[in-house]
Amino acid sequence: MERTPYPRHRVATGQRPDRRLTRRALLGGGLGLGALGALSACTESGAGLGLGAGTLKIQAGDDEIPGLRRIAEGFTQQTGVNVEYIQREINADSISDFIAQSPMGQAPDIIISPHDNLGQLATNGVVASVELGDRAQDFTDNALTAVVFDGVSYGVPYAVECVALIRNDQITDAQPESFDELRRIGRRLMQEQGLSYPLAVSQSPTSGDPYHLYPLQTSFGAEVFHRTEGGEYLPELTMGGSEGEAFADYLAELGEAGDVQTSMTPDIASEAFLNGESPFLIGGPWELAAIEAAGMRCTVLPVPPAGDQPARPFAGVQALFVNAHAANPVAAHDFVTNWLPTTEAQTALYESTGRPPASVTAVEAMDDDPLRTEYARIADELALPMPSIPAMGAVWSFWGTTENAILDGRAEPRPQWQSMIESIEGQI
Repeated sequence: MERTPYPRHRVATGQRPDRRLTRRALLGGGLGLGALGALSACTESGAGLGLGAGTLKIQAGDDEIPGLRRIAEGFTQQTGVNVEYIQREINADSISDFIAQSPMGQAPDIIISPHDNLGQLATNGVVASVELGDRAQDFTDNALTAVVFDGVSYGVPYAVECVALIRNDQITDAQPESFDELRRIGRRLMQEQGLSYPLAVSQSPTSGDPYHLYPLQTSFGAEVFHRTEGGEYLPELTMGGSEGEAFADYLAELGEAGDVQTSMTPDIASEAFLNGESPFLIGGPWELAAIEAAGMRCTVLPVPPAGDQPARPFAGVQALFVNAHAANPVAAHDFVTNWLPTTEAQTALYESTGRPPASVTAVEAMDDDPLRTEYARIADELALPMPSIPAMGAVWSFWGTTENAILDGRAEPRPQWQSMIESIEGQI
């Protein structure tokens, strides 16, 4: 683990950030839990379904449980079903345990997870399909697409996230239109103001960080997998060819100039920005609590493109999934389809986690939070859902180590990139 808020976990699909913001850090950043008051009862819920007494068990992280408690107050009052919580963060072990325990009736009725675990959950048959009906209209397209696997909708989203460009407004008001312009501005500010870095973008000296560099890669037209017209991923690599080679060349240029350094861990990147050593930070909404606690004036902007296409980061979607072998399936489906999609419920989870909501109306109600509102917009309009197909597990390690070798100048960019493609295709 490299940092406390939203730590990086290695999960089923490989190495990708499963971000978590602690409640203590969140409250320090200015988001409270009392703004909405008690949630109103949902008149279309299971009160008329004969749920009766019983218990609903939900596995969630410590930042989500306060919001879930607020939702559950009205749910329990109306249905008579008590809600219990199993506090456990999502990582490789918790996903593996859920898959093993579900068929034996030992897993919770509902689990919260990033959507990119869906491929493993669905192929193992441990999550049930979920139909939102008209309630789906309030969710962003990316949020809905992210919880679909093999044409079936499985989860109910509650939050979205992606990386963007965070600008220190006390250093500059520049809005670079290209990544090269961003680099030039950063270099000029280094000379004029004695800054240490032109920009801060987290990497890993051992495994690389394709997640943070993906907006640059997509701007060259080199998405990781082929997508169907409906947006679902197929296990067919599309980051090879001339587009991938052009990105590899650009990586070599970034490394030679020192603009992206493999030694810049997430801690170093965040601290450089917080300390005013860099005017820009490529990061996600998990960075905002520390920024707000420091009293910094910042603006969130889309990552500018390095190539001739839009820079499209990965979109991560947090969702609730129903156990296919749930002990209380009727109550579980009622909770996620009738109570979770409401604006009040989505806002309650936003307030307890600090993550931008997946609900359009909940985002519209965030008029006093322009930073997370902009993250929600970028996640909806520019980002691409993180692939949840099992083939993604074959991508991360080859991808990251290849980028590191190119950035560090240890390999010729184009041959190294082609070798990576061949290795990943062999694994798939």
